[in-house]
Amino acid sequence: MEHYLVVTAVGTDRPGISDEVTRLISQCNCNIVDSRLAIFGREFTLIMLLSGNGNAISRVESTLPLKAQEHDLLTVMKRTSKHEYRFLPYTADFHVEADDIPGLTEQFTHFFACRQIDIASLSAHTHEASEEGHPNRFQLQISANLPEGCNLMTIQEEYEALCQDLLVNGTVTFIGHNQ
Repeated sequence: MEHYLVVTAVGTDRPGISDEVTRLISQCNCNIVDSRLAIFGREFTLIMLLSGNGNAISRVESTLPLKAQEHDLLTVMKRTSKHEYRFLPYTADFHVEADDIPGLTEQFTHFFACRQIDIASLSAHTHEASEEGHPNRFQLQISANLPEGCNLMTIQEEYEALCQDLLVNGTVTFIGHNQ
């Protein structure tokens, strides 16, 4: 029987750190089903979904904390189940560009939550201004799973109204899926 484990590792970025974590996972006979790596400030962050038999997952759970301690990493692990495929007639990509001000990300996550729209991925970046006295620039990219029966025109109009209210540039692209 296949088991699944979500692993998050955070620590000071340095060459070879992702190799240390992924090598241990391979030595435990687990498969990396999905992963994301990002650098935040000086911190390395790795999020993975692992699969393997019960013994392999248990080996990761018991040996990764020791490896993490050796390399000054914080780790969090949680057992989960296989992702269930569900047909989504539409997904959407939302993009925002603006002068950076606190609270913008929350405005958009709240927009989706109020409409029962599932956020599949979110990426936010602040780019420092190249010249003194100019504002930093903010970019937000959200991919969302749209619920069945939602009105695409209404979502687009409400999204554009939110962008206008917040004085940001925003675009949305809908992607249709056939069964």
